[in-house]
Amino acid sequence: MRNKLLRRLALVCAAAVLTCGLAGCGGTTPEAASISAASTAAEPAVFKPKLDTTKEVELEASGFFGNFEALDQVLNAFNEYYPNVTLSYEQNSGDKMVEYLKNNSYADIIMTDDTNLRYPNWEDSYIADQCVDLTAEGIDLSAVQPELLDECTFDGKVLRIPFAQNRTGMVVNKTLLEKEGLSVPTNYADFLTTLEALKQAGYTPIQGPEDVVYAGLTYNMAMSMLGTDSELLDALNNGDEAAVEALKPVFEKVEELKEKGYISSEVNADYPNDNYDGAIMKFFEGDVPFWICNTEKYSGMKKRESKSETFSASPFEYAFVDVPMGDDGVYEFVEPWFGFSVNKNSDDYDYAVEFIRFLAQEEQLNTLSSVKGVPTVTSNNTDASYNDMNSQPQVAVHYVNDGTLMNHVKDYFSKTASHFGKGDIATAEDAAREYVEQCAGIAQEMAEAAQ
Repeated sequence: MRNKLLRRLALVCAAAVLTCGLAGCGGTTPEAASISAASTAAEPAVFKPKLDTTKEVELEASGFFGNFEALDQVLNAFNEYYPNVTLSYEQNSGDKMVEYLKNNSYADIIMTDDTNLRYPNWEDSYIADQCVDLTAEGIDLSAVQPELLDECTFDGKVLRIPFAQNRTGMVVNKTLLEKEGLSVPTNYADFLTTLEALKQAGYTPIQGPEDVVYAGLTYNMAMSMLGTDSELLDALNNGDEAAVEALKPVFEKVEELKEKGYISSEVNADYPNDNYDGAIMKFFEGDVPFWICNTEKYSGMKKRESKSETFSASPFEYAFVDVPMGDDGVYEFVEPWFGFSVNKNSDDYDYAVEFIRFLAQEEQLNTLSSVKGVPTVTSNNTDASYNDMNSQPQVAVHYVNDGTLMNHVKDYFSKTASHFGKGDIATAEDAAREYVEQCAGIAQEMAEAAQ
């Protein structure tokens, strides 16, 4: 049973890393919870070096990206204080991090997330055991929104500093909507009206790859429901019929949007499965009203504007927003998107900690997210790229995942919604039941393995 569960969880975690963009405390009022609320924090303290600023040090970092220009920007600023510190960066996938650390036991800084920290922790805490408690080292993490730090906390220890928010939503061609006499929809009824008008005007309103579009439309809704309702989450993990009934309306919305012709399988078949470069270029043709994606995909748009002859000739305004699937507005579901941890066996431990202390400043975190093109984890957002997302007029639920929603809950929803949208599951009730049964199966195996 133990080996079987490990294999299943490994598959869930690996899939979650690949689909991380399809993604706290209970529900609060939008005004109180909105991530766009202005910060009232005091002026941040000026960074003062604690170590020898003349020493030559080479820090080794490992991350999930092929390149990380944003980290270079932070290093350049760090070099104003420590001119002889260099940082070498090596790409490494999250599911290979255990192997990497065992082969590079004195690496200094590693990129981590819940898939290689929290979720193996009940069974195999190797990576978590290698990471330093950042608060114990006196690192000031007050620049990070407190809710986002919750998911980075394990057994009372903050083991990573998140560098961005992970959000799922849609890119809207605002110019196209204005041309058709429409505006960005703010709730589900408004969304349906807008979609119908676009359909009548000859557009295929909602677009994206089949493996992304159906899950992306409803992901925030389902996760916000589960995250803010502990009884519903318990029912899901217990396989109760009540969870099937509660979650069925989520899948019914997929069914409604598809049956009304607002989504086309034929059109979506032309989208690349990675939903990135080719999808961005397709959006820049100017006839796609709503493209379903996440902030990581959206982050690649600005640099590709000049590569599109159509967009260069006729530029238009576009924005990233949450999908308005609620009667009272959008569901905002937020998670930290990766982060950095310090290896306790670091060969240059003090300087690794010092670099993370520097990175933890509001200015540097904003630089990191802005250069990468993703939403910041700080309260003071200086990047206008997400103004529309941060000022949505109607918010039904705002929920920040604190780790309560485990990867299998998120990943199985994405898989089930995609299978249902593609017609592999007959009815919305069947989809809800399959999802509940999958989650309950994992929950049971976890309970048995923990005994």
